[in-house]
Amino acid sequence: MRLFVLFLFFCSLNGAFASEREFIIQPNKTTEVYLKDTLSKDLKNAFGLMSRHLAELNKAELKQIINPGPTTRIYLKQNRKLHPDGFKITIRENKMTIEGGTRKGTTYAVVHLLEILGCKKTGPNMGHHGIWEEIAFSCGVIEDKPANDVRIINLYYPEDAEYRDWMRLNTIEEIYPDGYFVHTFHRLVPREIYFQDHPEYFALVNGKRTADQVCPSNPEVKKIISGKLREEMSKQPDKQKWSVSQNDNFSYCQCDKCKNIIVEEGSPAGPIIHLVNDIAKQFPDKIISTLAYQYSRKAPAKVKPRKNVEVMLCTIELHRHAPIETNPECADFKKDMEDWGKICSNIFLWDYTINFNHSISPFPNLHILQPNIQFFTKNHVNALFEQSNSTIGYEFSELKVHLLSKLMWNPKLDFEQEKQSFLHTCYGEGYQYISQYIDALEKNLKETESKLWIYEHPVVHQNGLFSEERMKVYNSFFDMAEQAAKTNPLSLKNIQLARLSLQYAEMEIAANNMFSKRGWYLISDGKALPNYNLRKTLDQFEQICHQNQVPTINESEMSPENYIRSLRRMIDVNIEGNLAFGKKVNSSSPPDKKYQSGDLSYLTNGVSGASDYNIHWLGWFGNDTELILDLDTLTQAKNISIHSLWNGKSWILHPSEVSCSISADGKTYSPIGTIRVEGEQQKEDPIRNYPFQTENNVYRYVKFTVKGTGKLFNWHPSAGEPSWFFLDEITVKD
Repeated sequence: MRLFVLFLFFCSLNGAFASEREFIIQPNKTTEVYLKDTLSKDLKNAFGLMSRHLAELNKAELKQIINPGPTTRIYLKQNRKLHPDGFKITIRENKMTIEGGTRKGTTYAVVHLLEILGCKKTGPNMGHHGIWEEIAFSCGVIEDKPANDVRIINLYYPEDAEYRDWMRLNTIEEIYPDGYFVHTFHRLVPREIYFQDHPEYFALVNGKRTADQVCPSNPEVKKIISGKLREEMSKQPDKQKWSVSQNDNFSYCQCDKCKNIIVEEGSPAGPIIHLVNDIAKQFPDKIISTLAYQYSRKAPAKVKPRKNVEVMLCTIELHRHAPIETNPECADFKKDMEDWGKICSNIFLWDYTINFNHSISPFPNLHILQPNIQFFTKNHVNALFEQSNSTIGYEFSELKVHLLSKLMWNPKLDFEQEKQSFLHTCYGEGYQYISQYIDALEKNLKETESKLWIYEHPVVHQNGLFSEERMKVYNSFFDMAEQAAKTNPLSLKNIQLARLSLQYAEMEIAANNMFSKRGWYLISDGKALPNYNLRKTLDQFEQICHQNQVPTINESEMSPENYIRSLRRMIDVNIEGNLAFGKKVNSSSPPDKKYQSGDLSYLTNGVSGASDYNIHWLGWFGNDTELILDLDTLTQAKNISIHSLWNGKSWILHPSEVSCSISADGKTYSPIGTIRVEGEQQKEDPIRNYPFQTENNVYRYVKFTVKGTGKLFNWHPSAGEPSWFFLDEITVKD
């Protein structure tokens, strides 16, 4: 079979040309390739990429030569006049010249050629290509460059650099200095060095200095930042962009000077932009990057960022069910976006397309990706960071990475054609059913008027998008897809991975409705009987995660193993033989009403909390508590226990200490033990058990004295802020 390739030509100023002549690469023959700069990483990478894939396509061999001659047919070189990631390919009958920009342009040019030859990447270590007897390229010129200068997706695929290149993605490390990407105030003005002696360098919040942020209007802070940057720039002289940006919390400075600037500018961004402008003026050959994030999202009214200032605008607060530009709920952000676009032509847009807390769960937002990116680029965005679900096992992770990377390069592409092409390649004969599943999700999202929030629990949609009847339809699409692809192991594996999201939503909804038709237990004749269909789903979920080495299920890096362990713990209800079941608990300080309405009966309802603090757990913020359990009658039960949860990113730590004592009359208590959690809890098991034993003691009341850590430890981005502890299921057994 012979392949004739006809390029789509992008006319240059000198015009593009085409003819019936062809550049032919014969199978089993050697083609000489000249690299103009043998030290260039990009040229060497491009040569290696082309060599590997042409060898697979038709067993052609490429030979690198030192000096070009009359037999040299392919030339690879860099062209500083091109966009750093742009490229120009000139093809004549006997010569192909591939020119790329100074970053990765030549590599991307080779990727472009290979894609035209039918080579595809649907994920890390997943390539697809045909086999050709002869490859023929039509003569002509191709020029292309990205719409966005920087295109980053937070990939968790470090083992496959070729995949990143194929997606034409940059990395943070390529663009930004080590340690100076975002949230850098704590690096530039370390609290450990300055806070004790100079609290005035830090933010005044509610009349008190806090180490959470710096005071951007303090002249000494400017000097310290400038000196630190100068020192760091000497260590990483090749880096162009340097971040001077707020820490990841809400504590902005309200001293008199900052407050006056905020009033004048109409935004807490005012003092920050004034600071960053002063810093940028001192480093005119560098770009100083800062955040427009949460409290600083609104553009200032008067001050304008200097030309060498980059503003990172973030969409974290927004819902994801409708495009930003046309969604009335996003009107404030739309105005902020447009206002920043009027005063700054160097905007970095940090977007979020993932459910952070439940990254495996269905999150049907494909339909907003293109209109949002088009809206961004229309408003002077020239750099994009997509915080997306890019880990294996996350909901349609490979599909979203593919579509986002294509859109960041070319926001005007044929989105539906690109999506269907990927689905067919990834899911084989089952692709049409996966496509119908995606369409059904989007249709039901609109019909139920559901909203998507990046921290939501699947149970939010249990009566709408994930209703019982709709879930049956979704599962039928996967049944048909698996049946259609049963003879293709790779396609079947991809379909089963995609199904994890649906299984996860089913299991989480069941956990929230433990003793119901959709729950883990069915009530019959007053007894709780296990829902064996759901237990089979859990077994399948565990098997697919294990077979595919799914690393995590959410942003908090909860492993599937820990998730499944905690879920099995939850569904192993503590009713039989548990004397604490259904008994009353009192607390010296009540739990926060945001979780289970602060209802203390959750501590003895027989259901143990799993990995999500939103379900079955009770939380205390910044204080300690005493819990007293009344068993109603005297007992000599030997085993008493309570449990706590850890989720560092959500400010939740295990208690520093849990003590247990018992009493027969509720007045005089005898201690039976204390369990301490040592260390700063930087990495902990999600769930900790506190078991206590008593021998031959008769008691009715059980007291738990629980001491929190009080504050977050120094390793935490919000060190010094109050910490949470969460408690659940008390058991008393023989």
